[in-house]
Amino acid sequence: MRFLICTIIAVLTMCSMNATLLADVVGNADKEIKEIVNPLLDNILEGFSEDSYAKYARDFDDTLKETISEPRFHEIDTQIQGWVGSYLYREYLGFLNKGKMTVIFWKGVFDKTQDDVLIKLVVSKRGNKYLITGLWFQ
Repeated sequence: MRFLICTIIAVLTMCSMNATLLADVVGNADKEIKEIVNPLLDNILEGFSEDSYAKYARDFDDTLKETISEPRFHEIDTQIQGWVGSYLYREYLGFLNKGKMTVIFWKGVFDKTQDDVLIKLVVSKRGNKYLITGLWFQ
């Protein structure tokens, strides 16, 4: 099940990479990265807990929104809730700037597993917006 979820989301990220031609990295320091991306991840996690596609996908780029439709979101939400349960808290681990994207890592803690869950978010800056192009729970 975990492999399926990670594979699905990895494929979605690859689809979004074509849209990065006009993109840029989010930043170059932990403090600025966290200030920008923590609210984006909050929306995703609140979207999962509230079963709200609008909140979950609010900061996705167009390619990711097309790939993860609302019905697909509900499937993924059910799989993740069944696998790890409800989100409790997270710990920021760091970031990498790769090409014109920033990859951010957190250790997530959820209520149905004693294992840590790696949360990986790929974000790019387009104009004055920060958009999510990839998302993993591993």
